[in-house]
Amino acid sequence: MSYPSKLLGFPITDKRWVPGALRGLRNGIVTGARIRLPYIIQAAIYAVLFRDTGSQNRFRFVIKQMFWHGRNLGLYVLVYKTICYVLRHFGLRNGVECWIAGFVGGFWAFGESKGVSGAVNNQIVLYLLARGIEGSLRSFSQRGLLPRQLDPATPLGFRFLAGFSLALI
Repeated sequence: MSYPSKLLGFPITDKRWVPGALRGLRNGIVTGARIRLPYIIQAAIYAVLFRDTGSQNRFRFVIKQMFWHGRNLGLYVLVYKTICYVLRHFGLRNGVECWIAGFVGGFWAFGESKGVSGAVNNQIVLYLLARGIEGSLRSFSQRGLLPRQLDPATPLGFRFLAGFSLALI
């Protein structure tokens, strides 16, 4: 079955997305490691200063968290970019492909809530949930669906955002 060229986002033989997805994987791993680096330094200082076996175990745990954070972030970007490319190839556009790719990538890369990566994933998911709520409130306010006073950029709007976020906990 042949599709009209206008329907297809990219030719299936066009592999320009592959380097971008691999760069995203690399950058995700590096960024994840950089974010966890201060915790590693702190754990190393505690281990040296106090010479406590608990501090040494904490140092190992923080190293594992750094590895998992970088891995999960890199895999998320790889999955996200790959799925976006595939869906755009078949003509799915207008943000729907990004939503689907984000859901699948998040489900796969950050869905683990137990073990070493569980604590890190929990922090990331809660942070991104709050950012999503903030973005939605701003968008609703700009479209006129909410009063301007509830825009998180205003003091009252930020108070509502903080109250709503903490009420979810």
